[in-house]
Amino acid sequence: MDKHLIAEMTLEEFGRFIKESDTAIFPVGATEAYGHHLPMGSDWLVTYEVAKRAAQKASCFVAPPIPYGFSEDLMCYTGTLSVSTMSILAMYRDVLESLHRQGMKKVLFLCGHVGNLGAIDQAASEAMRDYGMECAHIDWWRFIYHINEELMDSKFPLGHAAEAGTSILKYLFPQLVNEEKMIRKEKEEKEEIPDLYVYEYFDKETETSVLGDPFCGSEEKGKVMIENAVNVISGFIDQWQADERK
Repeated sequence: MDKHLIAEMTLEEFGRFIKESDTAIFPVGATEAYGHHLPMGSDWLVTYEVAKRAAQKASCFVAPPIPYGFSEDLMCYTGTLSVSTMSILAMYRDVLESLHRQGMKKVLFLCGHVGNLGAIDQAASEAMRDYGMECAHIDWWRFIYHINEELMDSKFPLGHAAEAGTSILKYLFPQLVNEEKMIRKEKEEKEEIPDLYVYEYFDKETETSVLGDPFCGSEEKGKVMIENAVNVISGFIDQWQADERK
């Protein structure tokens, strides 16, 4: 079976494949300002592409992506589209219920936007409680940094539209990267209380929505990052499914 994307399957194809796998990757992201050199759909475009590659290797489903997230802190920039956490939670709940009713027992959220994690936590916990569904999530940009830390050269590679993001977009979607528009914006060092978060709009730190050094990004780094990510994700899914069969 070559097809793994639910959106591209016929009902007959889905019916046959559900007999082979009861696991789906659910990619979610955001549509928000991502510097002048990267597309505003970066978060969901990347997670959907990675989900497709991991599902092909692990032989599981990919649910259609949700391209909206809670991005209020970036509404200060042109083009950002933000959806409330309550709306996102309602959508995640309904998708999980539908997947459950169609035979899915395991769902891995591949989350490309940190603002969605609260909704994922609640929806996944409720699905576990109400349907006995097994859920997991990967916080994509933190995940990609930690499994590729040795590749990073800049001081703040995990920023916004910075080294990690630029590298990955250069590899996956080079046609969407405008290198002539790249701007460097280093994060200012502050004496902060650990784990204290002050709510503020993103333009307080950067006028362009870039936070970090995109010039350190490269297609070569992006390729290694994605290959490592696909191997780790597919390996987790293989083990997850094997545990059920024991």
